[in-house]
Amino acid sequence: MDLVSMAGDTLYTIAGMGWKMLWALVLGFAISGAVQAFVPKRRMAQVMGDDRPASLARAGFFGAISSSCSYAAAAMSRSVFLRGAHVTAALAFMIAATNLVVELGFVLWSLMGWQFVVAEFVGGVVLIAIMALLMKAFGPIAAFERVRESESDDQADDAGDVPSPLSLDGWRTAAARFAMDWSMIWKDIVIGIVVAGTIVVWVPQSFWQAVFLSSGDGVSWLQMIENALVGPLVAVVSFVCSVGNVPMAAALFNGGISFGGALAFIYGDLIVIPMLLVYRRYYGTKLAAQLGVLLYVAMVLTGFLIDVVFTLAGWAPDAAATGVGSMEFFKLDYTFWLNLVFGVVGLGLWYLSRQAPAAHCAHHGH
Repeated sequence: MDLVSMAGDTLYTIAGMGWKMLWALVLGFAISGAVQAFVPKRRMAQVMGDDRPASLARAGFFGAISSSCSYAAAAMSRSVFLRGAHVTAALAFMIAATNLVVELGFVLWSLMGWQFVVAEFVGGVVLIAIMALLMKAFGPIAAFERVRESESDDQADDAGDVPSPLSLDGWRTAAARFAMDWSMIWKDIVIGIVVAGTIVVWVPQSFWQAVFLSSGDGVSWLQMIENALVGPLVAVVSFVCSVGNVPMAAALFNGGISFGGALAFIYGDLIVIPMLLVYRRYYGTKLAAQLGVLLYVAMVLTGFLIDVVFTLAGWAPDAAATGVGSMEFFKLDYTFWLNLVFGVVGLGLWYLSRQAPAAHCAHHGH
């Protein structure tokens, strides 16, 4: 292949991935904006006060209906922690806000197929359970408590009443959150798509087969273990935020990483270098390092367990069937009509966000 046609293929793949994801992102961010506007953080913190399963389930539920950007998830997780949520529940909230959100499911479905959606959501629950067990056994819970005692959160954003979902002002606030989430995450999504599109076209299969053990015919136990160990480490240096790393995961799966390795890679957005720097800013260097290691171990175990279960049950997808490299992106199908509808919805929310009072936007940190 000559350079011109490879460059053309790269641009086509990048544009196609963006096109496949568009409606999913608008819908997901709209839901996230509504939750941030209409559900008070103080109320969330009150029902996440310990690390019992019911508390973790509530934390997971609030996370799942919340923001999808890992940076925003970390900020909200810290906010509910400082307001009284147990640190394990706050971490469960953060994991769910990054890995159990609606838009991630939609984007996974559009790029990688239904098996990844099911595995991502089942795995997200498993990830929270393993994280909670690791926190109970080894976690620096007392050190986190000392952080909470030394800091008082700025609670100004909960001082006012939460707007009614039936009021125009409420939807202006929701639209402002929608626009803010976009402004925080759009670079990550663009980088993710550009990197993934470039990798699909330019990086030969042999490279990925060197990085990720593969056994030619079928998946071996050794491959499952090694791929789950390496997946999150590739994520650490890829720098991409939650939804933005799905195209990259599709490219890796296309290149020969195992099903569980691809999942562990997707979970790895919680330990990318910028996220570790965020934890450091919030909790200090030592706690950030301990949190990074604990999350890494939980991701590896989750990726491996889900791989084993799905493989034994015969549900693990075939990389050839979900191959991004051979995908026909632009045709008159459900993606076209959904993009049309949600393109209008997105423009409407953006227009509403221009009318929102600036005070709504000022406090939402990242």
